[in-house]
Amino acid sequence: MHARAVMGAAVLLLSLFACWRLYQGTSTVAAFEVLGMDVPQAALWAGGLFIALGALVFLFTFGLNTGLKGLDARTHRLIDLLIDTEAELAKVSWPSREELTASTTAVLVSIVVLGALLFCIDSMTAFVMGILKVLPK
Repeated sequence: MHARAVMGAAVLLLSLFACWRLYQGTSTVAAFEVLGMDVPQAALWAGGLFIALGALVFLFTFGLNTGLKGLDARTHRLIDLLIDTEAELAKVSWPSREELTASTTAVLVSIVVLGALLFCIDSMTAFVMGILKVLPK
């Protein structure tokens, strides 16, 4: 359930950004009056899109039956995938803080040593090529 909720929240956040971008891109379109205030049509379009996307996210997150066979099949497949993903993540043995620190240190030291080795090889190669006058100065 947690994986589905996080996925739903992430997609809803992306939908919010998309709607905000739509609002910014169409904010010069005409406005209409509601309760004495001018409301841009862009707000109507962005709000409607957010509601539609929110409904789809809710549908795909909780797997409600719509009566549309194709949509219901896709929804249930997506939910089965997320349930399987959550089950696999529960099986993962995450490293302890000490193991993570040791592994990270080993990787960083290896990168520095390899970088220094490649720098030396490159410098020697450039020096030899300069002596042979293969490279311009």
